[in-house]
Amino acid sequence: MKSKVDKPITTGAPSATKTKAKEDRKRAKTQKSDADTQIPAKILKKSKKVKPAETEEKENIASNGNLKVSQINKAVFVVFKKMQGSQLTKKMINSLITLLRDDTNAEQRAATTGYVLKRLIRSTGADDMKTVSLAASYIHCILTAVPAIDAFEVLETLKRDLAVGSQQRGKEDSLAAVGQVVTAFGILQSPQFAKAEPKLVTAVFQILAAQLKGREYLVSLCGDILAVSFKQLPAAIFEEYVWPLLQPELNKPLSGLRVNTCDVLLAVHLTYSSVLGRENILASLWPKKPVYSQLFDLYFSGSTIHSDDVYARLASFLMNGGKEMLAAWQQYIDSKQPLKLNAAKACAIQVLSNVLRNFKPREEQLILDIFTPTCVQFLLQECSSVKWNKGEGKKPSLKKLKEICFKFEGSLVSCYEKQFQNDDNKLQLLLKLLEHTLQLDSVISLPRFCQKLINQLSVESLYKLYDYYNNKLYSLEDEDRVSRVHCLNQMQLILNHSKLSQATQWRQKQLNYLLLAGFFHLDASKKPCEAAQASAFSRQCAARCEEIFLGSLLHKCSGLPGLCHLLQKTLSYLNKKLGEPDAESKLRSPRDESLQKEWKQVEKLLARPSKESDVVGQTFEALILFVSLALCTKIPPSVTVLEDLIICRKNALQKSKDQVKEELKWQDVLTDALLQLLLQTGHFWREFVQLVATALIPHLEHGNLEQVLEVFNMNKNPLSKKDDGEEESEDEVDEEESLKDSSDDSDDEEEDEDEDDEESHLAQIRESVRQALVNDGDADDDGASSVDWNDVDEEQGKRLNAALEQSFQMFRPKSRKAQEKERPTKSERIDNTNLLHFRIRALDLLELFINKKPTQSVILDVLHCVFQVYGHCAADSKLQSLREASLKLLKKILARNIELKENQSTAPILEAIEQLMSSGEEHSEEDQENGKQPASRQAKGDIIIWRDKCFAYLVSQASADGKPKESAVWPLLVEFLELWVAKRRSRLSLASFEALFQSGQWQGVAPLAVVLASHLDVQKTRSFRRAQILKLLSEQGRRLEAAFKDNCSSSNKFEKKIARYVNQLETETSSPKELNLLLKILAQGGEKRQKLREQIQLVAKNLQPNKKAAKQKQAAAKPMVVDDEEST
Repeated sequence: MKSKVDKPITTGAPSATKTKAKEDRKRAKTQKSDADTQIPAKILKKSKKVKPAETEEKENIASNGNLKVSQINKAVFVVFKKMQGSQLTKKMINSLITLLRDDTNAEQRAATTGYVLKRLIRSTGADDMKTVSLAASYIHCILTAVPAIDAFEVLETLKRDLAVGSQQRGKEDSLAAVGQVVTAFGILQSPQFAKAEPKLVTAVFQILAAQLKGREYLVSLCGDILAVSFKQLPAAIFEEYVWPLLQPELNKPLSGLRVNTCDVLLAVHLTYSSVLGRENILASLWPKKPVYSQLFDLYFSGSTIHSDDVYARLASFLMNGGKEMLAAWQQYIDSKQPLKLNAAKACAIQVLSNVLRNFKPREEQLILDIFTPTCVQFLLQECSSVKWNKGEGKKPSLKKLKEICFKFEGSLVSCYEKQFQNDDNKLQLLLKLLEHTLQLDSVISLPRFCQKLINQLSVESLYKLYDYYNNKLYSLEDEDRVSRVHCLNQMQLILNHSKLSQATQWRQKQLNYLLLAGFFHLDASKKPCEAAQASAFSRQCAARCEEIFLGSLLHKCSGLPGLCHLLQKTLSYLNKKLGEPDAESKLRSPRDESLQKEWKQVEKLLARPSKESDVVGQTFEALILFVSLALCTKIPPSVTVLEDLIICRKNALQKSKDQVKEELKWQDVLTDALLQLLLQTGHFWREFVQLVATALIPHLEHGNLEQVLEVFNMNKNPLSKKDDGEEESEDEVDEEESLKDSSDDSDDEEEDEDEDDEESHLAQIRESVRQALVNDGDADDDGASSVDWNDVDEEQGKRLNAALEQSFQMFRPKSRKAQEKERPTKSERIDNTNLLHFRIRALDLLELFINKKPTQSVILDVLHCVFQVYGHCAADSKLQSLREASLKLLKKILARNIELKENQSTAPILEAIEQLMSSGEEHSEEDQENGKQPASRQAKGDIIIWRDKCFAYLVSQASADGKPKESAVWPLLVEFLELWVAKRRSRLSLASFEALFQSGQWQGVAPLAVVLASHLDVQKTRSFRRAQILKLLSEQGRRLEAAFKDNCSSSNKFEKKIARYVNQLETETSSPKELNLLLKILAQGGEKRQKLREQIQLVAKNLQPNKKAAKQKQAAAKPMVVDDEEST
């Protein structure tokens, strides 16, 4: 790699000739340096015999006669050495800038700055892009941050060290030209250039203008810099000093321009319209008559994808041209289809993206006209190709094109959000896209692209778009089921849109149509018909219509009264349709006799609805109407649910209390009905039960909560119990008789069954062994033959050995791991999944209970149940969804306060604490008895963490009156603490007390700290427990200090306990860890613990010699090993 920095250029006098510079470059061509890729690089290759500092000094003395080594700050050599040897960091740059900026010696600062800039300027001529960019960034930072730098001196250094001939010949001149351009760009961004002095402006732009006739990459780099720099110059300065320098290369016909020079010309026109107006630029490009296709050919002809700004300036030029130029652009794109070059595709898409982001409201129709069917096809094809082309070895142009397509998608969304003012134009553009590709999201990379466009439409446009999708359902081909389902999904999206939440009549009309399409067979005219006459849409999408109807019916329902009103209207419409002739035969799921019988009660309920003030009546009304509606679906719930609800409603609303006592309580039946509804498939059931239960929970009793909690008995399967019950109900008489006969001898029968199983298993083993021992010729004997091992040859022995081994292996009992690896059957997997989802849904009822009735009994029972569920699921990967749901509910429980009645006993909370702290042990014992694997270490740790949080919550709730020491839980807490201190293994841990300290609601932090400090007794408490107590107190120092401010008595007691412990340590032995933790606690107390701290420091010092003496004794006790010299 050759670099400009490697050439020993002599720059001592300004009159150095250009020939001399070229000769120096030729001599330097063979030189290579290992530091070429480092920034900044060395000027000469280092010799091993020459010191680095001396080499640098000699190089710069030779290159600049005015620069003396004594004037340069030697610290700069250290900085450069660090930059060469390691990766660049912000600290290195800051150290270099600080060194130059903070030097108080002006002469030394100027010399050092000149030396640094000289090295960096030479580095910009390196043959490495990374090296050049880093050197340019250094120059920019120095020119911006370091004051009193003369830009003209920088330019002189640039001309000396990176000399470029009038005609660039060879690679060296090109690299030097790049260095001149990037250095000039650094001067453009400096504060000194902001003053826009004519002399400096002329000097800098002379360098840039000279490169416009160079190689393509130089012209591209220079063009981008020029276009950016125009924003810094006033029009007068530009016209007088810059424009004359640029005119020779820019003021040409279009045929004499390249893309980058044309781009600079457009930048001049867009920035300084007073200098180069539209008529002037058109006359310059086309002396006779404008031919816009020539300009477009210039941008489309190359194979290079230019920067975004190049296409942005072309887009601005097009928009300034008005309707004529935009129409010419649209016609040109259509005529060039299909485009083959990626550069041409990038140009078309980039220009259109910039047009979408910057057009004015009066130009909306012009923008809409650009999206012709040909243009839309081109755009969507390119977006689709880059989305689905996931090859790793992509060309750079393909990667760039993918970014451009993604930006176009974002520009289209931004256009809908900010640019478009006319809502009809938004809808028309969206329909143009949908006419080409109905499933727009399948070809667009931007997530939820179509939904984002729909969200920007008005209410009227949403109505029209809904009708568009609705008409598509019948106009599509019969086999195109996927597109029909997509249209239905989009209709659901529009139907549930927030802007249409107040359009109740329109929503009811659409819901009625979806009900008709989901419940009945429809013909091509959208009317109910027989199954044989059903249209393709009805055959393919009726089930989806049914699902959308039930889901949209409950979407953002405004509570129980609103739900009842909506169900009244919907059931009235359905009842009207069922009253038409032959309606039963047109239903997708005809009603059976039992449902038709109960339907009369539904009709009565529709005729006499409940009042809004009657919460219980409206609850039953909503349940009966929705279940009746669901019974007409293809997968209905059981009719017995509707029958139970109708009977339960009568019992709940009647006034006779005696009759109520004879029957089952309506709350129990209703709770069981809610649980049965949660078993149904469909997300709408969960939403419906939550709506109904929210109003019903205050009317339920604690026994109903126990019904729900029974579902979470993880050792039983509530679904299997129900199934067994249904099987038993088929033949009650035979079952009762069999129960009577077998009730006395049930245990004996179970033992007999086990014995029969064992005997049958042994019999199978005996038969298998007998068959293995039978000879081939004696196969027909009844096992009478036997084996005489004296007559058995080797081959027969091998055969018998293999047969016996196979026989015993066949009946070998499987290990626990083998049993776990056995894959359950499909029906078992379905049952397990249904049970998992059922329990997750049932958690919603528990959440409603704690929100609506946060009494002591409810909170305690739900807390215990949910924690048990979490502990059961923590280590089971198949139950992770239930684990997350239970943990979410557990967090909500811990955020609720228990509502205690006046003089209500807190004894149940104490029992709950005892039960909670023993639940971990009981759980592990049950797992061992059931043969389950123990939970993983991580799962056990998580369970203990949440157990401790529950423990802290219950303690704070039991002492919520603000007097923790007088609460009933305080003696239990002290007892737990004493057991923890005395025993090596305890149910509590250090984290349990830490959770108490971290509980923000509990006010017993100060007295608990006193109790903990009382156990800091050398004679009574083990060293390990003392260290644990000290660690807890040191980590909770801030909370302790805050608690002691409000409790002076506890603070004084705590100080006395600590002082007593310090006095004990002066005479008793202690561990270094214990002393360090104690010092940390004493340091938190400030001056009041200063004396105690000094005492402990003395104890720690006395402990160190004792430790050294112990180590020496231990070393002396070891036998000395002496090597045998002769053996070695």
